[in-house]
Amino acid sequence: MTLRALILGTLCVLFICGFGYINDRILELESFSNGHQLPIIVVGILVLSVLIFNPLLRLINKKLPFRAAEMALVVTLASCACGIPGRALMEQFAQAIIMPYHWQRISPGWKDRDMLQYYPKDSLVKMDEQDEVLNRFLTGSDKPVTPPENAAAWLKLKMSQVPWANWRPPLKTWCPLIFLTFVAMAAMALVVHKQWADHEHLQYPIAEFIGSLTKQDSDHAYNTIIRNRLFWIGFILVLLMRVNNGLFQWFPDYLIPVQTYHSLWPFASRWPQLHRNPWAYGLMRIEIFPLVTAFAFLLSAEISFTLGISQVLWACFCIPAVGYGININTDYDIGGWQGWNRAGSYTAYTLMLLYTGRFYYGNLLKRAFFFGKSKMNDVTDAPGPGAVMGVRVLIISTIALVLLTIRLGLTWPIAIFTIGLMLITFLIVARISAETGLFFIQPGWQPAGTLVALFGSYAIGPTALLIATLVCNILCIDQSQALMPYLINGLKLSDNTKVSPVKTTHATFITYILGTILAIAVVIVASYDYGTPANYDWSFRRIPTNPIRAADPVLLQLKATDTLEASEALTGLQRITNIKPTAAFMWAAGVGFFGVVIFSVLRLRTRWWPIHPCMFLIWATYPITVMSHAFLGGWIIKKCCVRFGGNRLVQKLKPLAVGVIAADVLGALIFMIVGAIYYFVQGELPKTYRYFPR
Repeated sequence: MTLRALILGTLCVLFICGFGYINDRILELESFSNGHQLPIIVVGILVLSVLIFNPLLRLINKKLPFRAAEMALVVTLASCACGIPGRALMEQFAQAIIMPYHWQRISPGWKDRDMLQYYPKDSLVKMDEQDEVLNRFLTGSDKPVTPPENAAAWLKLKMSQVPWANWRPPLKTWCPLIFLTFVAMAAMALVVHKQWADHEHLQYPIAEFIGSLTKQDSDHAYNTIIRNRLFWIGFILVLLMRVNNGLFQWFPDYLIPVQTYHSLWPFASRWPQLHRNPWAYGLMRIEIFPLVTAFAFLLSAEISFTLGISQVLWACFCIPAVGYGININTDYDIGGWQGWNRAGSYTAYTLMLLYTGRFYYGNLLKRAFFFGKSKMNDVTDAPGPGAVMGVRVLIISTIALVLLTIRLGLTWPIAIFTIGLMLITFLIVARISAETGLFFIQPGWQPAGTLVALFGSYAIGPTALLIATLVCNILCIDQSQALMPYLINGLKLSDNTKVSPVKTTHATFITYILGTILAIAVVIVASYDYGTPANYDWSFRRIPTNPIRAADPVLLQLKATDTLEASEALTGLQRITNIKPTAAFMWAAGVGFFGVVIFSVLRLRTRWWPIHPCMFLIWATYPITVMSHAFLGGWIIKKCCVRFGGNRLVQKLKPLAVGVIAADVLGALIFMIVGAIYYFVQGELPKTYRYFPR
């Protein structure tokens, strides 16, 4: 870990966190988080660095090029930061703690029931003067008659537009919870890293791809993969296709696009039952994503086949189920059959991970609690770097999170379930990334939506449900952009480049905290300057109203049965004794839970079982809906290669797959840069060319 890599990585983090929200939501340009676990702005620049900048530095002086370890550190720091201005936090954080005032005042029913009274003290911005605090947040501030004389005066003017005294209480409430969540994720990544990387030998496809680019040969400017002719064949062909299709958006009268999708909807007229499947549009639309197909080629056949066939199996399950009258509709934020199904599967998968790593995790717990060396069966059972301390930090941070949520107003069972389920989602999303290489992941469920179905309306009550939903909105509304999935791949990169995972985690955590502080300040200041984006429903309406939309039906139900006061007065133990899960929840969660358990046992105990239990984690979610055909295509190509050329042909074609992925990412970066230049020169939004799965 060199000083220049640390400085460059920190500057990248500050740039992403300082300018990301303005780029994404104020200017409405291509998002910094586009690409999710494979962020275009980071990996695209890495491709440029490997292919152009580093060779140029080598021509000047052979000591100047960035080494593989340096590039790995910069990629890790910058990738982790991409989620901060996005849905990991700042895309909705400010709106979630001030916009409820706006939606209550324009919603007569909520206003009559005064839904804001159920929010915890100091969880929302203080509303002394509505025009000063709320209206200017919505519309922005008046522009000064006389422009500021210099940068210092400009910054002072922008900062003075924010009523900081009103924002201070909620920031004091939420910042400790946010930072403790970061601590828990970083600690959990260190705890599981050695088990996943060394004992279970997960593939880490994203880290493997980045490592194939950054690997260096001391005698050449390019490594053996990039020097391979197949790399350049795949790279040039895909890049030309992407550039052609991108230019077609600008000059449709002069260019012919390469068709990348085909509709199968005419078949639906012959089989109308297909419309019972809410995800049928993805099943009946074949989209070609060269990047996804190339990743599928690099994966094990079991994983790529599972990802490819998952939507077909979902349709085979879903269509008869809907025919029998099962309501599978789901609200991502609040809950429903599909979300409960994945909640069960996530829980079962976590238990299976603990079972398969029981000896390693057991040794970690012994060393963490007794501060001594437990008996090891083999040198490979020794704890990974920082793992023992990671267990201690994870336990302490989890307890602190539970106590702080209790302080918000939750009883201890609800607080434990909320934090526990939240950590499970972080863990499993990271596992999906490490095991499958799926760079775009949506869990499709939230802890709060599961709790109301598990406990029942009476046992949870409107206040606890509103608070639990609010906590989820702030801390874990989109786990795929959270810290842990990025960090897991970063730790694997550290291993491959002989850098201490502990040092990488420390550097990542420090820069992540700095970036978060900067992003919070920038988003609040920008909102009072430009106004919050009213055309972006996610942050303007959906997330701010989510706690009220979840709690209001429970409130009305309990009022109608005259049990509201009794429900709100329940103690923690009484809430447990009054648990009454709905039948729909038990069936949905049970299918997911036992599906994972049965598929895991078959996979562990038989050689012939072809489907990985991760299917239950990702089926019936948007990302796999649009990408399943591309994964299936990659599996077919790989199976044909094995059939006619053996494993030798598969190894020979890997540079081709790496070139395809690199070209797809670079093509996206090119049009991201072109769009930004066009906006700043012309003052108009550029043509949209979005071919990356999102």
